[in-house]
Amino acid sequence: MGDALEPARALLPDARLEDAGQLRGGERSEVRRATVRRDGTPDSSVIVKQFRSAGEGWAREVAALSVLPAHAPGPRLIASAPQPPVVIMSDMGWGASVADALLGADADHAAAAVERWAGAIGALHRSTLGLRDAFADALAEHAGELPIADEVLPIGLDDAARALADQAADLGVPVTSAALEELRGLGRRLGGDGPAAISPADACPDNNIGVGEQLVLVDFEAAQWRHVAWDVAYLRVPWPSCWCSWRMPGGIADRAVARYREVLADALPYVLTLDFERDVAAAATGWAFISTTWFLHKALADDPPAPDPDKPTPTRRAMILHRLSGAARSEQLAALAELATRLRAALVERWGEVPLAVAPAFADRVRDAGQ
Repeated sequence: MGDALEPARALLPDARLEDAGQLRGGERSEVRRATVRRDGTPDSSVIVKQFRSAGEGWAREVAALSVLPAHAPGPRLIASAPQPPVVIMSDMGWGASVADALLGADADHAAAAVERWAGAIGALHRSTLGLRDAFADALAEHAGELPIADEVLPIGLDDAARALADQAADLGVPVTSAALEELRGLGRRLGGDGPAAISPADACPDNNIGVGEQLVLVDFEAAQWRHVAWDVAYLRVPWPSCWCSWRMPGGIADRAVARYREVLADALPYVLTLDFERDVAAAATGWAFISTTWFLHKALADDPPAPDPDKPTPTRRAMILHRLSGAARSEQLAALAELATRLRAALVERWGEVPLAVAPAFADRVRDAGQ
């Protein structure tokens, strides 16, 4: 990628930037910490994120960070440029993530980290409830000629419905039109015109930083506007888009949801209602099928163990079977529940039962409880 700080230096001509090391890198972007030096002022630190190509990721991250209020649990936008696509944002500090806690050996610490995650999501939702127009305007400003929608879930559900019909047919499992309509219908029921806010969309346990007793959310390159139930349902699935999607013992998700409600209740009383509980359950069923379509092809071909023994991950087959078990118990979406039951049975016939392990931090607690 070359010197990732060169574009940043052009955006901060009054400062000297010194590379303080890479934080992460991937197919889409590289993230580095940089020290900012200015004569007569104390040194400060920023995060420089350079995207490997211009596109939705850069536009969504810039748009979201540009409208986040000062009290939102996320970085502040300092500067950005589309060519080369780079974002300079405030440095939220050093700290462990929720994923680090789940990988650890302290069950109480991991449970508290999950609650802090829920509190951070609640604080983000609370701070952005009325910002749809501002976010959409910022997206339009930075999208250029790209057709970027502020709300993405209905498109994802439609894609999932088409993929599900094809994948299930390959397994000899018929899919009814009623099931596909229930899946697509979640885009209308849980759409952005309801109780909605800005979501980072990829709010996985590793996309955050613990700062004291608080948690700060990072990575907004998939940011979108969506119904709040979709983010809260991450706790129930759990973690549908994440590598660290282990099962959590009973009660931990309940306490985290309670924390979310506590943060948001006075600003959005809906979260205290039975409708909210039903919507979160429906969103969890939606995530079960969306994520199944993401992972099924590779799970059918092979399901090797994690390549890094120090960073264990659940197998795709375990995740899929666990999520279909949850979807099969849906009391609201009868056609999807029936499909989940049949699809799971067909996969168990191929794979056998593949249980989803609990997160490493909870392993001893679950073993001692005989769960």
